[in-house]
Amino acid sequence: MSGSIETGRTGLKARFLDQPLARKGVTVISLPLVCLLIALGSVFLADRESRRAEDYVRVTFAIQSDILELHALLAEGASGVRGFLLTGDTAFLAPFEKANDELPGVFATMRPLITDSEQRARLDVIEPLVFQKLAGLNDLLQKGRVNAPLVNDEMRRTLVENKTVLDELRTRIQQMRERESVLLEERTRQADAIRDRARLITIFGAIFGLVGCVAAIILMLNGIVRRVASLQKSAYSLAAGQPLASGEAARDELGALSRALGDASRLLKERERALRESEERFRLLVDGVHDYGIFALDQEGRVVSWNAGAERIKGYTAAEIIGEHFSRFYPEEDRATLPRQEIERAAVYGRAEGEGWRVRKDGSRFWANVVMTALHDENGNPRGFSKITRDITDRKHAEETVLAARREAERANEAKSAFLSRLSHEFRTPLNSILGFAQILEMDIDDPETQASLAQILTAGRHLLSLIDEILDIARIEAGRMELYTETLHASEVIREAVDLARPLAKPRGVSITVAVNDIEEVAVMVDRRRFLQVLLNLLSNAIKFNREQGELRVSARLAVNDILAIDISDTGSGIPDNKKNRLFQPFERLGTDSNATSGTGLGLALSRHLVEAMSGSLDLSSTSTEGSTFTVLVPVAAHLGGLLPKVIAEKVDVSMPRGGLNTVLCIEDNPASLSLIENALARHSDAKVIPAMLGSLGLTLARQHRPDLILLDIDLPDISGLDVLKNLKADAQTRDIPVIVISADATEVARRRALREGAAHFLTKPLDIKRFLQVLDEVMAQ
Repeated sequence: MSGSIETGRTGLKARFLDQPLARKGVTVISLPLVCLLIALGSVFLADRESRRAEDYVRVTFAIQSDILELHALLAEGASGVRGFLLTGDTAFLAPFEKANDELPGVFATMRPLITDSEQRARLDVIEPLVFQKLAGLNDLLQKGRVNAPLVNDEMRRTLVENKTVLDELRTRIQQMRERESVLLEERTRQADAIRDRARLITIFGAIFGLVGCVAAIILMLNGIVRRVASLQKSAYSLAAGQPLASGEAARDELGALSRALGDASRLLKERERALRESEERFRLLVDGVHDYGIFALDQEGRVVSWNAGAERIKGYTAAEIIGEHFSRFYPEEDRATLPRQEIERAAVYGRAEGEGWRVRKDGSRFWANVVMTALHDENGNPRGFSKITRDITDRKHAEETVLAARREAERANEAKSAFLSRLSHEFRTPLNSILGFAQILEMDIDDPETQASLAQILTAGRHLLSLIDEILDIARIEAGRMELYTETLHASEVIREAVDLARPLAKPRGVSITVAVNDIEEVAVMVDRRRFLQVLLNLLSNAIKFNREQGELRVSARLAVNDILAIDISDTGSGIPDNKKNRLFQPFERLGTDSNATSGTGLGLALSRHLVEAMSGSLDLSSTSTEGSTFTVLVPVAAHLGGLLPKVIAEKVDVSMPRGGLNTVLCIEDNPASLSLIENALARHSDAKVIPAMLGSLGLTLARQHRPDLILLDIDLPDISGLDVLKNLKADAQTRDIPVIVISADATEVARRRALREGAAHFLTKPLDIKRFLQVLDEVMAQ
């Protein structure tokens, strides 16, 4: 039985614990309130019972008082009537009149108060007797007034009757008084009992209220306060990393929180165990790294951890270095500033990386790659720094070796370029005399045989000049120094210009040229005009040279996919064998010499492909057969101009007509043969006086003295550069307006642009094309 009671209590407690906190709060608050209300109700009931008992007692006293008053009024009324009858004095009638007036009111007051049936029966008997007594007294009074002051027999009889009634009244009234005394005792006892019961009810209500408060306190303690304290203790234990017992089984909020804390404790334990395992693995991993020095610093830069790699690289053991400042790893000259700067950079940017010399324990130096990273806790507060050091001394030496080799290669390349440039200059200078005087002889001699010999000299010289130019271009490309000056051009105009320049080559062999570029009239390309024209001329020249007699050459252009312009150059030659295609674009490969006696350097196609690729295009053999070959040039389209780019029409100048205004020409040239050639060419063109100057400084002096109409200037002079001479001429107010034509063996685009930028009117290269030289002369003087 006790077991079932205990089980019921346990079940009740469990059900209470399972209730939500809001319901628990309502219960804890409501229970003492209900007990208080019950106690107040019991006090109210006890008070009401007490008042009712007191009312009973007061009613009994009131009834006794009314009985006494009733008896007194009758006695005084009877006494007044007797006094009147004896004396005849009407003053004795006042009590009788009062009894007549008040006795009905006394009965009216008594009747509602009497609840006892016995007393009510007596009242019912007394009331008629009282009024009978009053009637007898009235009768006696009337008779006494008639016979006053004598008392006759009738009056005596009336007095006797009234006395009889009065005696009976006294008896009845005495009975009522006795009964009321009994009732008073009973009601007093009842009032005392009610008051005792009221006290018991009050005590019970107080005890019940106290029990309710105690129960509420117990419920608060067991259901909330103690559990909250337990949760607080669990939270402190959790914060201290101590294990927690399993959570409560209660299903309320506190139970859920208790279970959550238990889960959090288990989770933290698992994570702590995982973190320890991870830290252990990381420690083993860091300690196992021998190629990298990995260590940690505090915020002041003192070492707080040290791995085996750091010990191997720097030579310090962990016991020797932990607690020491990391600046001891730096050379003496950097120790005061560099460590502090690294810490500041890492603190500001989160990471600092650099390379430099570091010092080992034994004083030896090594080249290190160092990465310093700022460390922060989960709240973002700085915790120190991690540092990774790698010994890259071998790599540094290798880089220095590679750098030295590169510099040596660059010096060798520069020496090669200087050699080739000098070679070009040394070749062009004598070629200038050979080709120049050959052109003058061609102009002066009309003998056919001599003309044929001169043609052979010019052809061979120009072939040699072409070879020199191509060798220089190949050298520039290999050195990565090929400079292009791109501009937006009408593609159709450049193609037509190249074809016009190639037609004289096709005429002797009877090769017809067909051009189909009408579909690209509004297409522009971004290319270097001179180099692009050089590529097209080389392909057209090959198509003519390796074509059959009376053959055909077709040039067409079309727009390919992705805004690419395709230029096809097709011939009707014998084609290219399959076993030679892979050598087609290799330098110095002259694949046609086996079956064709045409001359060539073997550099044209290789150079052309390099030039096109430098302009973001491509050059390939697109098709070949025994009936001919087709080469295709692909270049990106710059724009569809729609006629926005003005077309340039070259002005043709009659070179045979001398121009006036040319009286004095200053020629600053150090090579006597070149100077003689220029004098001969000018003598056949005008009567101008030529003033020679083989030094740049002398040329400046002669220019100021003679104020010539034109200055011809070489770049390579013995004393100062021709460009410096040009700068001085343009800086001097006396010579600023004299036109200057630069004639140089440096045929590079860089030299040409520098001369024009410094103020040259024109730039010509050696060997001179005499006709072109005279044409430029006229153009400059015409301006």
